[in-house]
Amino acid sequence: MKALLRICMVCVCVSFAGIASAQAITATALQHLLQGAPQRDARFTETRESPWLQAPVEASGTMTSTAAALEKRVEHPRRETWRIMPDRMELVAADGARKEFRFDQVPAIAALANATRHVMAGDLQALQKDFRVTLNGDEREWTVQLKPRDPEVTRYLKQLELQGSRGRLQVIIIEESRGDRTTTRLAYE
Repeated sequence: MKALLRICMVCVCVSFAGIASAQAITATALQHLLQGAPQRDARFTETRESPWLQAPVEASGTMTSTAAALEKRVEHPRRETWRIMPDRMELVAADGARKEFRFDQVPAIAALANATRHVMAGDLQALQKDFRVTLNGDEREWTVQLKPRDPEVTRYLKQLELQGSRGRLQVIIIEESRGDRTTTRLAYE
């Protein structure tokens, strides 16, 4: 469940990858930028830290975002592919084994998946229904903080922080309620 939630959170954040340059980061400017966001491909490196791990866990691979789905292909430490679609998430292991998670069965992940779709559609108003959004900085360096409104989601997620420069999302920080922290760095192809 925690791995699914973490994947969903990263996918929400990756949807911000297509943001174009803006003069100042305001809710209105961000909404316009999100609505013009094209498909993006990015390489990622991810570091997961936890009070329960002896050392951080590293992962790397690629992500592709479209209006229909978001795909995260992990290349290291083990090959697997995660796909987020409107009503479900799918995991495909290296051996081809598939596992599907329906959002109607996991409300916390469903909320994050809905957030992914809102970001991809540039619907900041809908995103603000599920998260308290705080914007800081300007087009050269900006930060977006997302704090969940739903108590069910806050059981797992403390906050998301997105850091970017100009039109590029560069860093995603996921802070979970139990102390885990995942930092994802993006480089565009």
